[in-house]
Amino acid sequence: MKLKQRVVLLAILLVIFIFTKVFLIDNLDTSAANREDQRAFHRMMAGLRVELVSKLDHTLQSPWEIAAQWVVPREVYPEETPELGAIMHAMATKKIIKADVGYKGTQLKALLILEGGQKVVFKPKRYNRDYVVEGEPYAGYDRHNAEVAAFHLDRYV
Repeated sequence: MKLKQRVVLLAILLVIFIFTKVFLIDNLDTSAANREDQRAFHRMMAGLRVELVSKLDHTLQSPWEIAAQWVVPREVYPEETPELGAIMHAMATKKIIKADVGYKGTQLKALLILEGGQKVVFKPKRYNRDYVVEGEPYAGYDRHNAEVAAFHLDRYV
């Protein structure tokens, strides 16, 4: 292709891109109902945000005792949990004092005991996040972050 033909082709593509951008992509719904939906969505998301603060108001209880009090027959944690961020921070930062192989189930996992005696389970990462397991739904290994994703999804639903 000669230079003149390349310039003309580039100009045509640029004009098509500009028309697409102006007439198709930027025609957003700006109705009052849509704006109200957006505000409601942002309020809901702000209410679900967990602040990972390391300070608990309960000075006589460990984070593990607070979380243990949440568990009842119909739920694992209450809907309003201001201490959730502090407990998640404690899980992420407490020292591991003992480790063992998980004993239940069919997948490899490690049982870790943190400072304060809290037991947590660790699953190793076996796949990249974008890897697709072919075959039956139960084929392959569990995802290392499946329970974490389920926990956060439960908070949204």
